[in-house]
Amino acid sequence: MAKSVISMDQLKALWHSEVHDERKWAANMLFCFWLLCLFLLVQKLVRALGVFAGGVFLMRNFGDLMAV
Repeated sequence: MAKSVISMDQLKALWHSEVHDERKWAANMLFCFWLLCLFLLVQKLVRALGVFAGGVFLMRNFGDLMAV
């Protein structure tokens, strides 16, 4: 069996150092806020591109059926 590079004690120590230190907690929450904003922006952009591509696909393949 492979030797574990990171032990549970090291993970617990990292967790406690990041969560229980007020300065690090504020920095981490600010980073998470910006990461969430970026994720939501990318999600909306991908959705808009998908709707645009779907409309182009439909008009190219079935546009003659939609013509009045």
